[in-house]
Amino acid sequence: MTAAPRPSPDEDDRLEAAERRWRQDVLDPALARTGQRQEAFRTQQLHWPVQDVYTPRDLEAIGFDYLKDLGFPGEFPYTRGTTPGGYRQDFWKMLQVTGFGTAKDSSERWSKMLEQGLNGFIIEYDLPTTNGYDSDHPLAEGEVARAGTAIDTLPDMVQALDLPWDKLQHLNSVCNAPQPVNLAMILAALEEKGIDPASFTLQMSNAILIEYTCVGRYIYPPKHGLRIATDCIEYTIRNCPNWIPITVVSAQIYAARANPVQELAFGFSIAMEYLDATLERGFDIDEVAPYWSFVTGLEMDFMEAVSKLRAYRKIWARLMKERYGARKPESMELRLISSPGTTGLTLQQPLNNIARLAIQMLACAAGGGAYAITTPLHDEAHALPTEEAVRTGIAVQHIVAHETGIADTVDPFAGAYMLEVMTKRMEDEVMAEIEKIDAMGGALAAIEAGYFQKELARSQRARFSEIEDGVRKQVGVNHLVDPDEDRAIEVFKLGQEAERKQVDQLTRIRRDRDEEMVAKALERVREAAMGDENLVPPILDAVKALATQGEICDVMRDVFGVYHPDSLTSGV
Repeated sequence: MTAAPRPSPDEDDRLEAAERRWRQDVLDPALARTGQRQEAFRTQQLHWPVQDVYTPRDLEAIGFDYLKDLGFPGEFPYTRGTTPGGYRQDFWKMLQVTGFGTAKDSSERWSKMLEQGLNGFIIEYDLPTTNGYDSDHPLAEGEVARAGTAIDTLPDMVQALDLPWDKLQHLNSVCNAPQPVNLAMILAALEEKGIDPASFTLQMSNAILIEYTCVGRYIYPPKHGLRIATDCIEYTIRNCPNWIPITVVSAQIYAARANPVQELAFGFSIAMEYLDATLERGFDIDEVAPYWSFVTGLEMDFMEAVSKLRAYRKIWARLMKERYGARKPESMELRLISSPGTTGLTLQQPLNNIARLAIQMLACAAGGGAYAITTPLHDEAHALPTEEAVRTGIAVQHIVAHETGIADTVDPFAGAYMLEVMTKRMEDEVMAEIEKIDAMGGALAAIEAGYFQKELARSQRARFSEIEDGVRKQVGVNHLVDPDEDRAIEVFKLGQEAERKQVDQLTRIRRDRDEEMVAKALERVREAAMGDENLVPPILDAVKALATQGEICDVMRDVFGVYHPDSLTSGV
């Protein structure tokens, strides 16, 4: 499908007359007989009115210009993708988010996933690890190894990375608040295992500002969180240039029920906060912009989802070129992972989630431009995924890639009147929201003032009300409900044994290590935190001395303090 040409004035008159005739002679009599199935039609998240038909006149109304708004794949404004050949050149990298139990438990699961057809995975750590506590901390009891894998010390990371490295292309590590410790552990583990860091791509989320916005796994006050993240970015660019040190996971903003305009505006504003902090360290925009990456999630409204992916690329290109003066194409090419969303998954009738994931996966492929796609799994509304759910999720990716033909042309829906209208409107409204955040002083100021948090709380309330009131139908939840439903699916269960093993290993390491060496290393971390030295090198030394993650984070807690936000959503 190719983009429609803009109508000439004469053609526009003929189209208007033809549409008027069609409505009078064809549509109106049909509606007089049957009516419409509902009074008004709107998109699911943005609630934009959906017309009964779209014609070339709708493109004329928004001033649509093929070269300015669409262009060709691999060229500014990148609406049609960041590579000339799209998925005709190669499929996306196929990933899943995963992690549970001890490092050994996870490495065994990850190895199987790579053997079954994935190119990589996204490591999810347990709550104590992501909050900077060791597994034997009183607050960790009952949470160790539950919602992700537990990593306390370097030996844990060495065990976790016991993988078939010939099959691993991409590793994504999600450990925002203790990111420099996580980075140091991965570096030290690779060194110990003799693996060249350049043999694969490590991608770090390192997006602590989103944690303050909607996730909650932060430790230090926001400005210190930004400093720590920037240290990791600077260290990685200078020492591991093939790695990706910053990923703004706008999918988490989306999962907090943001609509697409909010997700993109908040995400880009946060990305620019990191970018400005990095530029202050003496980099040029074209040195650093190619390192910025994003993760987005999609909803069930197919056209809204595809429009979002296209607008996402276009807005980033504009921001880099027009605001930052980037000159290199690589700086304007959005580096994106897309994903079917988890918010549409239901506890009820869980097998229906396979259909939902397949439809959203198709939207990910149709919207194009993502270099990797990650699939959530149909049983995740119940528990951590089973191995069967993992296999099914991998199969969904391969079915869309190999059996649908959706990847055989670049940006296949380009030129569809409705799609182009929605893409342009999304671009305009996101840019307007970014300007509003700019006026507040940027993302950090907006977070500290509670603006993002309040807006997301309002969106959450509206979303839940729509489902409770039946305005938005979900099969199995408020439509086609089975009162006698039997949810007898296999559910993954992790016993208490993993927590005991993890604590035992931590105890042994503490008993056998050189305490004097650990104390000196931790003091070096303290000195760096109190000054402006990059924190990664002293933390790397501390990790090699077998200081624990909790001990290193405690030193920074002493220096930076702990963030205790006031209620920022009152009055919503």
